[in-house]
Amino acid sequence: MDEESTTTEEPIEFADFNAKLLVLDVLCYDLDVLEPYDGDDDEDTVDDDEVTGQDDRAREYYDDLDLLPSHLDLVTELTVDSDLEVLQDVHPGWDGSDDRYDPQNWDDLVDLPALRIVYAAAPLPAHVSEALTAKGVEVRSA
Repeated sequence: MDEESTTTEEPIEFADFNAKLLVLDVLCYDLDVLEPYDGDDDEDTVDDDEVTGQDDRAREYYDDLDLLPSHLDLVTELTVDSDLEVLQDVHPGWDGSDDRYDPQNWDDLVDLPALRIVYAAAPLPAHVSEALTAKGVEVRSA
């Protein structure tokens, strides 16, 4: 039976695309629940006027990818790092030297229902660490 025809779940809208990318990295690359962007069919990276080197097709793919509550229930661990595969999909060759993919709104991540551990390559903003800790999420920073 087709999964789409039986589901009554409504997609979750993320307030921050960069936060969505962190969740998508888990679902696409760690858990293999969703299909990651496959740029093999693309000839070249498309440059965005604001973000040179960004692959607009990858960004659009991930932006359009629906996340359902059942997907979010699977995310128990989250990594906040510039080295994530999903970020390389969106911006091939990006070295993480700036904050362009840092979430500005962390609410959707703090509200992940099954989240238990967050691994962060750099310290998270204090208010984010406090909110996660208050929900019983362990935060491990470098």
